[in-house]
Amino acid sequence: MARREVSILLLTCLFMTAGNSALAASSDKGWISLFDGKTLDGWVQINGTAKYEVKDGTILGTTVKGSPNSFLCTQKHYSDFELEFEVKLDSRLNSGVQIRSNSFKEYRDGRVHGYQVEISTNGSAGFIYDEARRGWLSKDRSDQKARQAFKENQWNKFRVKCIADSIKTWVNDVPVADLADSMTKKGFIGLQVHGFRGDPPAWVQWRNIRIRQLKAADTREPVKVVVITGGHGFEHDPFFKIFDEIKEINYIESVQKDHSELFEDIGGWDYDVMVFYNMTQEISEKRRKNFLELLDKGVGVVALHHTMGAYQAWPEFKKIIGAKYYLKDVMEDGVPRKKGSYKHGLDVTVHVKDQNHPVTKGMSDFTIHDETYKNCWFDKSNHVLLTTDHATSDPTIGWVREHGKAKVVTIQLGHDSKAYNNSNYRQLVKRAILWTAGKL
Repeated sequence: MARREVSILLLTCLFMTAGNSALAASSDKGWISLFDGKTLDGWVQINGTAKYEVKDGTILGTTVKGSPNSFLCTQKHYSDFELEFEVKLDSRLNSGVQIRSNSFKEYRDGRVHGYQVEISTNGSAGFIYDEARRGWLSKDRSDQKARQAFKENQWNKFRVKCIADSIKTWVNDVPVADLADSMTKKGFIGLQVHGFRGDPPAWVQWRNIRIRQLKAADTREPVKVVVITGGHGFEHDPFFKIFDEIKEINYIESVQKDHSELFEDIGGWDYDVMVFYNMTQEISEKRRKNFLELLDKGVGVVALHHTMGAYQAWPEFKKIIGAKYYLKDVMEDGVPRKKGSYKHGLDVTVHVKDQNHPVTKGMSDFTIHDETYKNCWFDKSNHVLLTTDHATSDPTIGWVREHGKAKVVTIQLGHDSKAYNNSNYRQLVKRAILWTAGKL
């Protein structure tokens, strides 16, 4: 072979090698390893007592008898991302990887909750489960190719892609889940060791865990909402469907068991808006002070329906939401106040008094099947948005106001699923949240 031909061949090989190297570098662009193969730096265990350790360049999770579900979670939170990992599983155990998940002290004492990519040998691997909230979100798990993608006693490669409301998964390059859900837009990654009663202990192993953050078309941070319930029954799932469909928010329900524990400690407060749908009564002086401090910081308030009867013994609350439904005849501020009345199952005509306010802009009068209140007290400084001329109702049924730096919206409507399903009501709730958060 001539020297020139050898030189050309060498140059061609070098070019191809360089090209392949560049391609490899490009394919790894943006990827960050979540596990260094040596330590658990960047991770923290939440819930349970399962054992997590580094073994042979992997994270090994081992069950401990009596422990509930345990989670090893990233300290960093992620919103839109692509995640890859490999996993091997003891066939006696099911496990999962949490994505966009959270742990709040006011939610079931810090219980980890959120989307989980299932890891199991029973045909459900890669499908999406909502840990400690709604259960299976992947309702249809009948795709046989997807069900057979996970290989027992082998390392299995998972890929997860989250952008905006879309969550997609692959197991060993086989498409499995393709879900649209808007409940939570941001949270940590967590490695689950499920509770296990068998003996000897069961195990699950992870390796090659890496992530790259992506950009959604709309990169605005979602509004963080806490929905406060307790003290009054309601149709739970139909009510929360309203919030599931608001793409601009992340929300969590906080059920008040001792009336107002949400406000006991606000040191780590992380919510933009409080939606009140409770009728609890007791609130200590400390909790009142913390509540008012939140309003002074500009945390928004949306008060719905029976919340008008909450905190009867706290005079300031009626000034915050601009109204009060009296649960009994009382003398208040030297004025006799009559017990309120209600009547449900009525078709109520709602008049939109202000069509220029952001909460009601462009809306027209509508009819809703709902419950009416009468004999309520209303603050004269309310800016009224909605009225009715129904004989069993007070004329004012929707208004806005301010307290401290907080924007407040109160809507008398919202008794049951017939009201929740009204498109105008759903629109009002969405706009109320966004307006109080300063997004409208």
